[in-house]
Amino acid sequence: MHAIVASFAAAGIGVLALTIRPGENQFLISVIRPSAALAAIPALWIVVQILPLRPIAHPIWNSAAGALGHPLAGSISIDFGASVMALGLYLSIIAIALLSAAVAVDRQRASWILFTLMAATSLIAAILLFHDLAGLTFLNDIGALSERAQAVDCTAIGTIIATAAGFRTLERHESRRANAGKSAPALLWPFIASYATLGVCLTSLAVTSSGAAMIATGYGFGALLAVAAIRRLGFGPWGIAAIAVPAIGLAVLLIASEPGLRTKDAVLTFARSPTALTSVSKRVLDDAPWTGTGAGTFAAIMPIYRDIDDPETSTAPTAVAALSIELGRPMLWLIVAVIVGAIVMLLRASLLRGRDFFYPAAGAGCLITLLSLSFMNPGILGTAASLIAAAVLGLALAQSKSRAIQ
Repeated sequence: MHAIVASFAAAGIGVLALTIRPGENQFLISVIRPSAALAAIPALWIVVQILPLRPIAHPIWNSAAGALGHPLAGSISIDFGASVMALGLYLSIIAIALLSAAVAVDRQRASWILFTLMAATSLIAAILLFHDLAGLTFLNDIGALSERAQAVDCTAIGTIIATAAGFRTLERHESRRANAGKSAPALLWPFIASYATLGVCLTSLAVTSSGAAMIATGYGFGALLAVAAIRRLGFGPWGIAAIAVPAIGLAVLLIASEPGLRTKDAVLTFARSPTALTSVSKRVLDDAPWTGTGAGTFAAIMPIYRDIDDPETSTAPTAVAALSIELGRPMLWLIVAVIVGAIVMLLRASLLRGRDFFYPAAGAGCLITLLSLSFMNPGILGTAASLIAAAVLGLALAQSKSRAIQ
């Protein structure tokens, strides 16, 4: 699957380089340059983890050298191949985000991406809902923790994407008088599809997910609605504060009320996984150096810490726990800080944007939801969820500025 993603990304980048128009090229560079610089930081750190740097190498290499009887040029990563594969997947995801941004520079193509993402997430939500209602069990095993978490994350994204598609249809309806060729039925069907998808995604979340996942989705969903309300009602700074302050206060209250906040590690506090898996991950976290064990190495290190009666799985209970172990705590919190900065940037862009405000607002809403869910499950580290998230982010970045103003 990783090879298919990489091949598709490489082919897309090649086509993009040959076909993108000069005007679109300049605009694309202007909107992705800051994001590309920040996205390069984790990639560079993974390269550092792979290099044979003995002074900061993982202690496991000293143990291996003692067992073998001769010195080894160790690295931070305990599994060179796994880290190379993780780097390849990460670069492929970044390439997908770039492709999405390049296609979405044009307003018409941006709407194609929006509705394509809506269709994909609605299909995933329907499959997840059918799985649980039909009494199937293949997504309930601990070995399928990542697959089920990905489905939940994609369904959560679907609620926000469907709402954004609904706002797009309403915006086109309001401008229909200026475009006589746009008939009412042509706008009616996208509106019906948008809110049918919203209903499927919300129903799927209600039936198949925990209350915490619903709250995480609600915050991203609410951010999109809040932006729309602020724009519709013409709120100034005080109106924005009146919406933002209670929302932030409620989030702090919900976090502070979590029972395990004082007894568990921050990256495991909100985990919705079996206690045994959380306990094993806690032992790994306690021993992991600040430089990490290497990207993609959780599956390799997990058997070392697993007791004989612990569940067999290669997936961490949460995405932030996996990143904390593999990349190290400093890199984890740097990534979190960058995501928070991206949320603020996209929310600001949505308030300054013209008719297409819903694109950056949807991107911000999805980031809020995914950041929250990353403290509850490992879904965002899966291929499917990360591909959809990358496409959403590329779409939001490309439409965060108006080409007319540019």
